[in-house]
This record gives sequence, structure tokens and C-alpha cells, in this order.
Amino acid sequence: MSLPHFMSRSSFFAFVLLLAFSAHAEDSTDRLEEIYKQYRIVGKESPETRTKLLITLDQNLRRLIDKPWMVANRSIEKKSWKEKYQTIGLVVGHYSESLEYTGKLLLEAKTLDVNSRHGPYTHYADICAGLGSFSGACDMPNLDAALLYEKDFPKGPFIEDTLIIIANLYDDLFKVLKEIDQKGYKYDCFSKFIRDEPMAEQLEHVRELALEYYTKVLALDSDNQASNRSIREWKSNLESGKSFGWHFCSD
Repeated sequence: MSLPHFMSRSSFFAFVLLLAFSAHAEDSTDRLEEIYKQYRIVGKESPETRTKLLITLDQNLRRLIDKPWMVANRSIEKKSWKEKYQTIGLVVGHYSESLEYTGKLLLEAKTLDVNSRHGPYTHYADICAGLGSFSGACDMPNLDAALLYEKDFPKGPFIEDTLIIIANLYDDLFKVLKEIDQKGYKYDCFSKFIRDEPMAEQLEHVRELALEYYTKVLALDSDNQASNRSIREWKSNLESGKSFGWHFCSD
């Protein structure tokens, strides 16, 4: 049996229980229920073991909720949702009417991981409160935290999400700069990234940064076919000096 690199003997038994539950869960409703049950007993563990199990549960939720979307543009319908699942960070999307995961369990693990022993996982929570790159629920990401994650964990478990978030932010900033005379709420969101330099130079610099990061995402050659299609489309638009739609600071 292959264990996550952070799993020690002390939490081996609990990890086996997680695998056993997953093996017997036949559909998304069953798997959500088992994750919920495991979360209910996590609090009985020591802080270190609790951190590890929270990370495992977080990864299980991302595989269940985020992965199908990124691979095949497929979501889980809200019929699988129960009000009690809010405690594990599951909500129904305002527009999508499908299940979305808020990253709540990773945030809890981050709070416990005071010595950053599990930084490749928990430091992702600093970027967008643990939200996935395609969640659509992040208002504005922490760019400094995203760049630091890329620097510290270039092969980390959240590197793809991190690179997408960075590219999307630069993509949005490109649109703001193109419409710099229209100083509405979008300008307010991105104003801290706007420098006192010639606008033409800033536009080109930001466009190149967005293209650089979209290229980095595609270079990972992940199996996330649906998200990669979106990346290629966004990249193609920028290559022709265009950009459509917003990723952050939505109304």
C-alpha cells in the first residue's frame, strides 16, 4: 500500500479506514457521506494526526468535486448536497447549481500546521483560502503567496492550480489596463498592481506574464483535459492581443 509522503505510522490505521470507506462508496453521495463521517471523528486525534487526516480528506474532496470538472467539465449536481455538508466546506454554486468545495479542510489543516511541516499542502491555503483554480468563488487571490508557492514548491501538489491562478490574475490585469479610463470596481480590485509607468509598456509586460504562466500550465501536461482546453483558448486570445471574460473580482 502506498501512503501519502506525510503519513506516519501513528495515523496509519486511520488512513486505512479512509481507504476502506472510499473502496465501499459506490457513488458521489456515498463518498461524501463517508468523508463527512471521517471529519466528525478527526477532532479526537492529536493535532499532528488531525492535520494529516484533514489534508487527506481535503484531497479526497478535491478528487471528488474539482477533478471531474478539470478533466471532463463535469460537475456533481446539487441533489447530492445536504445542509450538514457545510461543515466540510461543501456549498451549492450560486450560478452553477452544482457542488463546490471551499477548501475549508485545508484551511483548518493550515491553522494546525504551525511549523509548516506540511507546507506543500497547507501553504496553498494562503493564496485563495484554499479554493481550487476553477472554483469561481475567489474574489482576489494573494499574488505574493502564489508566487512564493511556485518558488518553494515547484513540484507541489497544488502547483497546477497555483500557476493557473497567477496566469488568470495577469490576464484580468491586462483587461483592466486596456480599459484604464473606466475606473470602476474592477480598477479598484487591481489598482495595487498598476505601476506608474507608460501604459503601453505595462500592457505588454502583463500580457507576456500571463502568456508565460499559461505556457507553464500547459507544460505540466496534466490529464486535466477540460481545463487545458480553457488554458489554450485564453492563451490564444492573449497572443492576438485580446482577452474575454473575468476570472476574479466578479460582480
